[in-house]
Parts: sequence; C-alpha cells; structure tokens
Amino acid sequence: MPSVEELPADQRAVLSLLLAQAKSYAEIAATLDLSPTAVSERAYAALSTLAEPEKAPSGKRRAEISDYLLGQQNGDAANKTKRALARSASDRAWARAVAAPLAEIAGDALPVIPGAELEGALAGGAVETASAQNGPRSEAGRGGIFLIAGVLLLVALGAGFGLGRVTDGSDSSAGQPSSSSAANASDADATAIAQAALKPPAGAPASKALGFAGISAQGDKRTMSVVARGLPAAPKGSQYGVWLTSNGEPAVWLGYLQEVGSGGVGLQGVLNGDPKAYSGVLLTLEKANPTPTNPSTSYLVGPLVFAS
Repeated sequence: MPSVEELPADQRAVLSLLLAQAKSYAEIAATLDLSPTAVSERAYAALSTLAEPEKAPSGKRRAEISDYLLGQQNGDAANKTKRALARSASDRAWARAVAAPLAEIAGDALPVIPGAELEGALAGGAVETASAQNGPRSEAGRGGIFLIAGVLLLVALGAGFGLGRVTDGSDSSAGQPSSSSAANASDADATAIAQAALKPPAGAPASKALGFAGISAQGDKRTMSVVARGLPAAPKGSQYGVWLTSNGEPAVWLGYLQEVGSGGVGLQGVLNGDPKAYSGVLLTLEKANPTPTNPSTSYLVGPLVFAS
C-alpha cells in the first residue's frame, strides 16, 4: 500500500494542512492561491492512491467519505456519512484502508469509522485454538480475551475466529465456535466505541508499518478488530500478535494475527468485559507456541480513543 511520503508534493502539502493544521478547503485555497475545488481534488486523488488496491466507492460517495475523514464535515453531514458507513461494509473497507496511512499525519484526530470492521477476507478456514495466559488481575471485571476456532462474526468476511474471556490467574479453555446465525446477522446497527491508530514506536523494527484497531457494539456484543500492513514477514516459528494495555496493569493477550488480503494481517473477535478498562493496543512479534504471557518486541502501538 502506498505511503503518504510517496504522494506528489502538492497532495502531501494539502493533506498536511487538512489533518495536521485542521484547515478547510477554502482556507488552503486562499493560502495556495487555488480554488477550493482544486484543493479538494488533490485531496481526493491522494486518498484514492493511499487506498489502493481497495475498491473505492464511486463518485459522490467517495467524495463524502473523503470529506468526513479529512475533517471537512460537521453536524448533520458528518452524522449522515457515519450512518452510511455503518450500513456498508465495502465503504468501511475503503475508509479504513485510507485511515491507516492518514494516521501518520492526523494521529488520534481521525474521526471514528463506524463498525470497527476488520476489512478483507481472512485467509484459509477456521484457525487453531490458542489459549491465553495472564497473571492475577486486580480487577475481576477486566477479564481478557482469547482466540478460538469459529466462523467470522460479521457478514462477507470469510472464515475467522471469536475471542472469549480469560479467567483470572489461570489458562482459559477454548469456547465453542460461533453459530452460523451469528455470522449471518446484519451489522448495520453496530456503534463505534473506540479506535486506535497504530504506529511504530521509536526504534521499532518496521518504521513504515501502520495499523488500525477498533471496538464496536451491537446489542450486548463488543467486537474488537485489528488490521496492520507494512510488517516484514514473520520468521519461522513466530507470529504477530495483539495485546490490550492499561495504565498500571499487565498487558492482556488477545491472540495471533492472521493473513488478510493486500499483504496485511488482522484479527477480529468478541471482547468481554468493559472496553474502558483498557487504554491502548500493542502489536508484537511472538513465538507462535506457547501462548505468550508478556509482550515481546513492539512493532505498532496506539492509544484507544473512545467516542464521546
């Protein structure tokens, strides 16, 4: 996937003014002696390049989503775009593909993408069961999550897995696979709870890697999704994994990432406990077996930003 640095200079300048300085199309037009239409066209072209090879929405829908991501909508227009994104998995896929590289500029200021979907089909069939080990928790309500075999919980994303509870101070056992009725349920009414732009910390092995994490709610179910790109191939016997972090508490293991389309890796499943018990997301490279108890080398990190 192209990075912001690979864009033409005029497009990079427009994105920087839009996202880093929160300027409007009109303000940028006055600064650069261009028309607002010329500014928006440069922004749209940049986002279309950054989202390759994702299938972009056509015409007006792409412009609306671009305006939303770039902070050019507010009030009714922004709410309308959010509702439309919540109804369309393909539009969310494009928006999330754009959001990852935009995080280089905007950081945590990007607007929430409803649904917190893991975009792209997971490779292969049901994954192997992996239990998580964690030390005693000071708060029983902070039960973590673990990877189990099962079908993907959201529509049209292929085979996947669910995430269950980790009991305090002991290994968790694998739960039963999700039912096919759950896989066929519509996610149109999912509500975004939190998101995290994942970026390499200082000295990380993959300086150009990017990722995105999100938590959404549908009824009583909380869904956690993580997707990342630009990571080097994991050495034999190793695999990328995800942790939830919390200030003053040991990190909680989520599970191993699986390959997804366009050379990325991703994870999705149901999150038990209160999402607000956690403050961040951490992506590391771990030995594939046994299940890790403490984070290893960090490749991507990011704070969870909760929707108001």
